[in-house]
Amino acid sequence: MSILDWLEAIIKLGIPMAVLGWLMFNWLYGAGQLSRDAGHKAIRQRLDELKKQHKTNKSRHGNYLYKQWLFFGGGFYGLAVLWTLLVIEVAEVIGFIFNFDLAALLADGFIALFVNLVLSQFGNIVVAVLWFGYWPESGGASVVIWVGIAYAGYLLGIHLAREGESLHGLADIKTRVKLRRQATKDKEAK
Repeated sequence: MSILDWLEAIIKLGIPMAVLGWLMFNWLYGAGQLSRDAGHKAIRQRLDELKKQHKTNKSRHGNYLYKQWLFFGGGFYGLAVLWTLLVIEVAEVIGFIFNFDLAALLADGFIALFVNLVLSQFGNIVVAVLWFGYWPESGGASVVIWVGIAYAGYLLGIHLAREGESLHGLADIKTRVKLRRQATKDKEAK
């Protein structure tokens, strides 16, 4: 595996897993669902509890990404499935927009269109669940590298969320951006 393969794995899977891991765990820490000083075993146990709560709670309110993450199992594997599904879905939406052909869509009728849509969605979920085979372009030892880089990104995201300040909501982000802008203006005025 060349250095370019490593960079590709880091860019396509490692960095996104770190960002999503940070985002998910930042929400958990900010909401008081997890203690910032909890170890990996305690985090794993708390995620299991949250998954059980998610299965019984059918509320339509709340954070969509968080709910999908728990639906796919939470933790590292659930996050990898979620990221892979997002990539697949976004690529399909972009392909649909740029290759839109109404006549071809309706050629077999509405029922066939609906069945094809459902089957495509099911196929995307299956591919996302098998994410470790989706990302590497060649099989073999490179799969281990991709999984390792994804896991390292996930752990980095957890660590950054644990060590950083909590940004539980969009209002927190806006407030911090305003405070930083004000501080910059104050420095320039001096």
